Amino acid sequence: MKKALIVCFALVVVAGLPGCSPEQAANQSPVTISEGKGTSQVEEAQNSPEYNQIFNYMKEESKKAFSAHYELLGFELSDYQESNVAGKVEATFGYKVMYKNFDKDPDTVAYIKEAKEKGDPHYQQLHDEYLQQKEMNFQLKAVIENADSVTLYTNVNPKGIQWEKVVMSDFILEK
Repeated sequence: MKKALIVCFALVVVAGLPGCSPEQAANQSPVTISEGKGTSQVEEAQNSPEYNQIFNYMKEESKKAFSAHYELLGFELSDYQESNVAGKVEATFGYKVMYKNFDKDPDTVAYIKEAKEKGDPHYQQLHDEYLQQKEMNFQLKAVIENADSVTLYTNVNPKGIQWEKVVMSDFILEK
């Protein structure tokens, strides 16, 4: 139940990454300039050792969690805000993983095959969207207690802020 709640509130899958090749997505700058933030703040975040530690941690954890299920195309941090709380670095940020399903004939995928056999009116949409690029979006907080320890939290409250400890594999839906 807890995983389902986390997934419902933290994982938003949005179809498409228009105008961007997989190579461009993978090589994007890891910081997105948010409205109202100046270039100096973005450059400062990119030069922060903690930012780099978190970006690399997120990338590796995402690969461990999702690479068996999807072809991962790129990773992005946005709205990065860092503070020092009780001697620990806390950073909140938006995190995006760009991905697509592995290349294969959509008609060989069980749920698409079943939709076709049953005459499901959504079959063509499922078929057409199967190989399109998609995004996973998360609202996260990372806490760095020492040089090699990152603890990750996700916001589970859709109308406010309520942080719960999480690992990236919690976002995998299992039967």
